[in-house]
Amino acid sequence: MEPEDTIDYNLRKTWYSIAKYYNRTANEYMGSMALGMILLNIDMYEGTPSTQLGPNMGMEATSLTRSLNSLEKLGVIERRKDPNDKRKTIIHLTEFGKQRRKIAKKTVIELNNSIFGELEDNEIKTFFNVIMKINKIISKY
Repeated sequence: MEPEDTIDYNLRKTWYSIAKYYNRTANEYMGSMALGMILLNIDMYEGTPSTQLGPNMGMEATSLTRSLNSLEKLGVIERRKDPNDKRKTIIHLTEFGKQRRKIAKKTVIELNNSIFGELEDNEIKTFFNVIMKINKIISKY
């Protein structure tokens, strides 16, 4: 079996292309796609507990901590203690962070609209059905 004939090769290659696209935009504004993705996972109004971000994004705690430190240095986020539980830290977007989040969201929407514009509705539906089945199969192992 050739690499091009495997599911993982094609998923990796596609994700690499997507990441490259996002990183071109992210480099102009904040550094990396990963930082932009974190912004998209922070609630704009209530903030998000730092303990939720890692699992939501599939990031390890050490990587997330480094990324949050970078975002804090850029002035995009701030950490606040939870007023109800001082042991918890809530990540909030600064005004600057909200602007950067809008850019990240716009970039994601533009890419999706471009892709959807090139595919038929049945192709999109089939794609999502196949991806969900693959995830279900993998989760068994």
